Amino acid sequence: MTKNLFHPLAQRTLIAGAVLAMTAGFAQAQSSVTLYGRIDVGVQYSDKTAGSNDSLVEVANAGIRPSIWGLRGSEDLGGGLGAFFNLEAHFAGDTGAATGPAAGRSGSGGFRRQANVGVKGPWGQVTLGRQYSPAILANIGTEPRAFKENLSGLYPYALNQNPGSNTVNDIGLFIGNSVSYSNTFGPVYLGALVAAGEGTGRTYTLGASWTGPITLSASYQEIERAPDQDGTKHGMVGAAVPFGPVTVKASYQKSEEKIANVKISDVNFFGVGVDFAWNPTNTLNATYYYGKDKIRRAGNLEDKTSTLVLSNDYAISKRTTLYVQGAYADAKGAPSLRTGVIVNGAHPDAKTSMVGVGVSHNF
Repeated sequence: MTKNLFHPLAQRTLIAGAVLAMTAGFAQAQSSVTLYGRIDVGVQYSDKTAGSNDSLVEVANAGIRPSIWGLRGSEDLGGGLGAFFNLEAHFAGDTGAATGPAAGRSGSGGFRRQANVGVKGPWGQVTLGRQYSPAILANIGTEPRAFKENLSGLYPYALNQNPGSNTVNDIGLFIGNSVSYSNTFGPVYLGALVAAGEGTGRTYTLGASWTGPITLSASYQEIERAPDQDGTKHGMVGAAVPFGPVTVKASYQKSEEKIANVKISDVNFFGVGVDFAWNPTNTLNATYYYGKDKIRRAGNLEDKTSTLVLSNDYAISKRTTLYVQGAYADAKGAPSLRTGVIVNGAHPDAKTSMVGVGVSHNF
């Protein structure tokens, strides 16, 4: 007997089948969204602060890693292809306030760190929007303190790449209006980025690393101050060599900045350090940094700083780390974070010390 397709029972059957077919199609292209973040807060003591002989005790945000929150999502498109997005913002763990870049810079009050979308496949990954510079991603494994938020080579990296009129770039770390390509070829990571300045100057970045018995890294980043105008140029190389529980790391940063073809900074910054995993949950780090700006400040003052940093991270779980760290800096002339690593600043022509303890929790 031929079934009447206009019979109510037959219509319900067809509709149910169509719904099931649609559901199956959605299941094959499932997407996921993850909320993640970190809160890092500690107590910190400094015997001096920049411009003052007074000591300071503070509840400090981001002792070893930034306090952040974000959303990331991905979708399997089939055939080895995928789509993804990232949204990531800063906040102050000690006060709860939202934090952003300096006034006038893009990302203020919103997703300062990341706001991007992209596609990936066996051929690599293409990302569009605000994103991490491939330069810092390439060098994080060889920087002696892995670019920790405090007391590391992060500050010279950032403060030497901050041309004031380029509001798309954010201290060389987070680049807006950008398109990047990255891929991993066996032990080799390669990343390249171009940012359309859109009236404030372009950014060009290359970063690469090789991870084998040792790790090697290199990067170059150029940030225009304004369209086709001078700005900053930054290069970095590094190496990490493991010896059982001990890993020796060394890095070198070279930064230059020009305005109207006049060089206003020319910084060399070195770091050498040792990670010692003295038990499965504790890692001790000892690092020495030295930075010098060849261009003297007003009054013919030097900007030169030597810093010794000691720290221990105790991973009490996969998500939570207790840490203690301290630094001793010897500064000459008018020191700045172009050559130093203490967030409160080394005291001019003096010796400065600080110590801090805290907890960092990932969620």
